[in-house]
Amino acid sequence: MAKRIVKVIDLVPGRAVELPSIGNEKLEHEKFWHDFVCPQQPIVIRNAVSNWPALSKWGTKGYLEALTNHQVGVSDTFNASPAGLWHQNLPKYRLDEAITCLRNAAPDETFAIRSLPIPPEWKADIGGYDFLSANRDLPPRAYARDRLFIYRNASTEWHYHTTDETLTTQILASKRISMFKLSKENWQAYAGPIRSNLHHMNDRARFFPADQALTKFEATLEPGDVLYIPPFWWHGVDPADTEFGITLAHCFRTPLNRIGSLSDPAVKDVIRAQGSLMLALRMRAFVALGSLSRIVNP
Repeated sequence: MAKRIVKVIDLVPGRAVELPSIGNEKLEHEKFWHDFVCPQQPIVIRNAVSNWPALSKWGTKGYLEALTNHQVGVSDTFNASPAGLWHQNLPKYRLDEAITCLRNAAPDETFAIRSLPIPPEWKADIGGYDFLSANRDLPPRAYARDRLFIYRNASTEWHYHTTDETLTTQILASKRISMFKLSKENWQAYAGPIRSNLHHMNDRARFFPADQALTKFEATLEPGDVLYIPPFWWHGVDPADTEFGITLAHCFRTPLNRIGSLSDPAVKDVIRAQGSLMLALRMRAFVALGSLSRIVNP
C-alpha cells in the first residue's frame, strides 16, 4: 500500500497572506540588495531564470540520465528537518537510475533526492541571477553554495536557516511556499511545538495559540521563479502538483550586521543551541562579529 503523501504547510495554523513578488525586469542589483537583503524581506522574483537551458532540457526523459553516473541517497518520504543520521543512511542508487525512478513514479508515490551538489555535467545548463551582482554574491559561511532538491511529492519540513542568504530557484514542476518570522512574543508558542513535531499530531491545534495570530506569507513558485529566503525566516514547502520536480538552492554570504541582533529570539536560539561544538562556536563568533558590525555600521 502506498504511503500517505505528507503536506506540511497547513499543519502550522495561521493567517495566510500573499507573499510579495516582483518581475525580474524591475529588480536591479542595488534595489534587490537594499530593499530586500539588508532588511531581510522575502520576495518572489518572477521569471528570474527563464533563460536557463535547464528549464527546457531537464524535463526531457533521458537527458539528465545520460549525463551522470553519481551515487545518491533516495528517500521515500518527505524531507524531515533536521536530516541527521537518517539522511546519511539512506540506500544509495546511481543518480541516473534514481531519476528514472522518480520520473516514472505514480502520482501517489513520494521520493526525494535531498541536497545534491550540482553534478559538473549539469552546470552548463545553469545560469546566473540578473538581480545579484558578482561582488555581492560572496561564498556562504555555513551552507553549501548550491544544492539541488530532486523530488516527487516530497514536502520539506518547517525550518529556518541560521546564516547565509538563499535563492530558491524552481526549475521543474511547481511548489507552494509558506514563511513567517517569529518575534520574542511568539517564539516559544510556535518554535517549541514545531521542533517537537507536534504539528503532525491529529490534535495539533491544541499545541498552538487558539487565536491563530501568526501571519504566514505564501506563494506558488512556477518554473523560472526565484524566492529570496533570509536567515531566521521559518519556511515550509509543499509540491503544488504531483510532477517530477527539481529545485536549486543557491546561497550567498549574509552581511555581518544582519545577524548580530541579540534582541532577535532566533539569534539567542543559535547561541544556546546544543549539538556540534564546532558549529556552536562558529555561530557564536558570527553573532559576536555581527553585533560589533551593527555598532560600527548600523
